[in-house]
Amino acid sequence: MVVSAARADDGRVLRNALIGIVFLAAIVFAACAAPGLGAARSSAFADRVSRICAGAVLFEGRHEIGTRAGAVAVSRDIRETGARRLRRVAAVPEPHLQAHVIKLWLEVERRLVAAYARDYLLIWGAIEDANSPAQRARLPARLDALLHDPDALKRQAGVYELRLGVPDCTGGG
Repeated sequence: MVVSAARADDGRVLRNALIGIVFLAAIVFAACAAPGLGAARSSAFADRVSRICAGAVLFEGRHEIGTRAGAVAVSRDIRETGARRLRRVAAVPEPHLQAHVIKLWLEVERRLVAAYARDYLLIWGAIEDANSPAQRARLPARLDALLHDPDALKRQAGVYELRLGVPDCTGGG
């Protein structure tokens, strides 16, 4: 019956329905895309955080490598560099509507910085301690596990980053 009605009026029913759907979609899109006060504040937050986090590196200093003292220094620098950058981000005024998500994201970023610092030392230790053929044979699997240890945190941070429109701020990308 519907098909015959559409044929009877030369497709005007279908055409009018399509025009109505397109018109409705345009209204919904315009309402969602219209920048309100919250969107402007969110954008300002994202812009400021993006400037702070642009080109983030795990650590900023120069270190001797190959020694335990050097590995400890790199680990300490990872913690200090990340903490300094995240303090700057935490000082950016938060849009009220996103304050809770921002706090969650910053906590995940802090945990990532700590994981990178810890894992750097663990990787150095695993390599240093692989003296026997059996230890060296197990080393690739151990290193792989350590390198992928922060993956779950990185995925969690990525969800918040997309939601907030901000980049990774740890330098561990």
